[in-house]
Amino acid sequence: MSEVKVSSEENFKPEKPSLLGMVFSPGEQLERVKGNPKVLVPLLLVTLLYTIGAAITAFGMDSTWILQELGPDEAQFFAEIEGFMRVMILVTGLLVPLIGALIFAVVFLIVAKAAGKANVTFKKLYSLSLFVSVIGGLGFLFNGIMTTVFGANPNTPFTSLAVLMQAEGKLAIVLATIEVFTIWQIIVTVLGVRKVAEFNAGLAWASVIIYTVIGIFISLIGV
Repeated sequence: MSEVKVSSEENFKPEKPSLLGMVFSPGEQLERVKGNPKVLVPLLLVTLLYTIGAAITAFGMDSTWILQELGPDEAQFFAEIEGFMRVMILVTGLLVPLIGALIFAVVFLIVAKAAGKANVTFKKLYSLSLFVSVIGGLGFLFNGIMTTVFGANPNTPFTSLAVLMQAEGKLAIVLATIEVFTIWQIIVTVLGVRKVAEFNAGLAWASVIIYTVIGIFISLIGV
């Protein structure tokens, strides 16, 4: 009996987490990430998602909104670099999942070790970041499609408060960061670090919000 029990335990394999499942059952998928973290396949799929969104934004974007804000000399300069700018948008879509997940894993591994969470590994956090980022990827794709269809400014997501309140100028830039997919991703990320890294509620919320705010601040500087 003992041999059968040992054999069954050896043959047991934790279920693989599903990217699509992150939309419908994130709690279940995060438990699977903790027990069976995957990296290669989710990295390829999330990168593909972001790349499609970036391609739609880059090559479907109407540059009229930019030209309206530029003087004659600036418009001429923009015309010369427009092709390069579109290519850079596409390249950004390729790199965001890889670099974003790497930074997330490093930062939260440091936080986890500082909090005495000895069982947390880089692979688990990297996998967690990839699975959570599928939400941001869906938002990026959706807003890329909407931007192309309506010829709008890609820096102002259709799912943000900036569109709802029809804000302009610096206020629009700030309100653009308050966006449905971003909020959704923050909530799931908090759930993820609680399950995978075993953070308590206070540490999870504080670390994720601070990390997100710093990321938004860096993005605003870029804009």
